[in-house]
Amino acid sequence: MFDLSIPDSLSSKILGFASNLSDKNLLRIVDTVAKLTSIEWHDKGIDAMRTFIAEKHPAIAGVKRALGKVNPKVRGKLFNNYVLRGVLLGYKKRLAFYNEYNVAPPGNLMISPTTSCNLRCYGCYAGTHIRSDELTQAEVEMMIEEAGKAGTNLVTWLGGESFIRPWIFEVLEKFPHVGFQIFTNGLLLDDEKIARLAELGNAMIAIGIDGPEEFTDGRKGKGAYRGALEVMRKLSDAGVLVGYSTMVSRQNFDAIYSDEFIGTMIDHGASFAWCAIAIPQGKACKDLQIMPTDEQKAMIPEKVRQARRNNEIVFIDFYADAKITEGCGAGRISIHVNNVGDVEPCVFFPFAVDNIRQKPFLDILKSEFFQDIRKVHKKYPGELNTCMMATKPQEVLRVVQANNARETSEGTLEQVTALAEKKAS
Repeated sequence: MFDLSIPDSLSSKILGFASNLSDKNLLRIVDTVAKLTSIEWHDKGIDAMRTFIAEKHPAIAGVKRALGKVNPKVRGKLFNNYVLRGVLLGYKKRLAFYNEYNVAPPGNLMISPTTSCNLRCYGCYAGTHIRSDELTQAEVEMMIEEAGKAGTNLVTWLGGESFIRPWIFEVLEKFPHVGFQIFTNGLLLDDEKIARLAELGNAMIAIGIDGPEEFTDGRKGKGAYRGALEVMRKLSDAGVLVGYSTMVSRQNFDAIYSDEFIGTMIDHGASFAWCAIAIPQGKACKDLQIMPTDEQKAMIPEKVRQARRNNEIVFIDFYADAKITEGCGAGRISIHVNNVGDVEPCVFFPFAVDNIRQKPFLDILKSEFFQDIRKVHKKYPGELNTCMMATKPQEVLRVVQANNARETSEGTLEQVTALAEKKAS
């Protein structure tokens, strides 16, 4: 029952129709999908989609545009890999796993096979990770297989630079029924690789851009902005689902949420956006001034509302959208396996107790460290507790110390301690 799917060709046709459907018929498709839901969280998502359609929300126009631009292979994978296997039936499989082992597997597995990169971006979370003895292709495939047995069908590929490892395409090809999201600066993607992504169809691409040219080049290096835009356009033209990701800092805050910047991204093919605020880890540990101020963070929800009202794009903001994940998802909705196999609660939560090379996946999920992380979420279920590292550093410090967790990014413990002391004062 858990591997139920419809042929990719039929899925592609249905989603292709959706790009040109009337709102009435689009609602009919949503109502059909609603029959596959099994929990309140799914139902809330369906209700939100109905509301967006009824109110002619710009995001719906953005979704229609995206479905019309992606190629048939990509459209076919979208419903089966991401919606059906990743969310709807994936939840049922994860629930069965929970009932058998009394531990809930994550919906999303994040993997950083390497921290090697062709750029040196200031504030990168991977900037101070160990670079020796990085994950092999076999180890990455083993993790995807183990997570898949538990019902985790969504895999986020991070780095370093994702495409610095050429065998990434072999992994995508080996797991055609997995929904991948790949974060990349895009500069290593040539025409041949873009064509292969379009043919495989099971990966959406998020290009790293940190605002207009002066901000992106200032952080990533000269030419990074124009290079990223060129690759984004080529991916879009090839029918690959592409968007952008950005680190919201104190310096680029206003630019990131501006209609001008978002409009430029849309013009170059972006169908979605990921925004995450800078937090104290990686190279960012060395300069807390990179973090948005408390005043800026208070403005984010309204900035996001304005961005969504004015732009036809699916706009996701980790800080403002905590209600979607019901608070911080670290160790609960997602886990991160870093480049040497350490298992962290989240890519932005660089502390670990266990390693995939030394302990089975199930035992890691059951560990006291991960159980304590989940208890923090239950203790602070409020919607704005979006990231423990940013909002509850004192709790992070307590859990880290209680479990003797080691920092996996040099300098993080020092800065979390400083933030915890600041919160306590």
